[in-house]
Amino acid sequence: MSTTALMNVKGGTGKTTTVINLAAQASMKKPTLMVDCDPQGNVTKQFSEQIAEHGERYGTVRDLFFGRTATPIEVRKNLFLIPSGDLISVDLDIQNKMHREYILKKSLSKIVGNYDYVFVDCPPARNLITLNALCASDYVIIPIEAEYFSVDGAEDMIEYVTEIINEQANEDLVLLGILVTKYDDRLNIGKWIMDEFKERGWNDALFKTMIRDNTDVSGSQFKKKTIFEYNRRSHAANDYAKLGQEVLNKIKKLEKQTV
Repeated sequence: MSTTALMNVKGGTGKTTTVINLAAQASMKKPTLMVDCDPQGNVTKQFSEQIAEHGERYGTVRDLFFGRTATPIEVRKNLFLIPSGDLISVDLDIQNKMHREYILKKSLSKIVGNYDYVFVDCPPARNLITLNALCASDYVIIPIEAEYFSVDGAEDMIEYVTEIINEQANEDLVLLGILVTKYDDRLNIGKWIMDEFKERGWNDALFKTMIRDNTDVSGSQFKKKTIFEYNRRSHAANDYAKLGQEVLNKIKKLEKQTV
C-alpha cells in the first residue's frame, strides 16, 4: 500500500484533476482510495451523485479529524472516496491538540490497508490539514501550471516538503516528482519554463510526462467523469495514462529499494 499526496499553494494547477485521473488509472488494476482533504471539496463534488446515494452516514474527512469513523464510498468499480465534509474550521479546531500533525495518519491507518493505492488531495495552502496529509503520506507530487509564477510556487513547496523531512515530522516522505500541467509546446512560455527548471537543477525531479493543455479536461469536469470515461482517445487521457504508469513505476522502484 502506498499513499501519495498532491499539493500546491495555488489553485488552477490541475491538482484535483490529477488526483481523480491518477486514482481512476490505478483503480483499473488495484483497489484505490481517494481522500479529499481540500476544503473546496472538488473531488467530492466530482462524485456527488454517488455520495448522495449513500448519504453522509458513511463519514467524511472531517470525521477523521475528530476521532470518528468514515467508510469509503465506492464511486466507480474499484475506486473509493472519503468525501471532504466541512473542513473550513478544522485548522482552528485541532491547533491545540497533542500530536496534532498525526491525527489524520492515525485515523487513516485503520482504513488504508484495504487499498493498494491511496491519493490525497491537499488544500492549496500550507496549513495543519496539509501538514496532516503529508505526515500521513509516503510520497508527494507537486503539480504546477506551465506559467512563470508557478516556478516560485514549486520552490516554496519543495522547501516545505524538505522541512517536514528534516524536522522528522515525516522523515520517510519522498518527493515523487514535479508534474507540469497545461503545457503547450507551441508557446514560448512553455519552453522558457522548462529552461528555468533546468537552471534550478530540477530536471531529475520532473516527471517525463507532461499534461498538455486540453479542453477535454474541462469537459470531463463539467460532466463529472474521469478523463477516461469522457474521451479515452483525447490527448489528456493519453497523458494521464502515461503519467499513471510513470507514477506506479516510480513507486514500485522505490519500494524495491527499501526492501
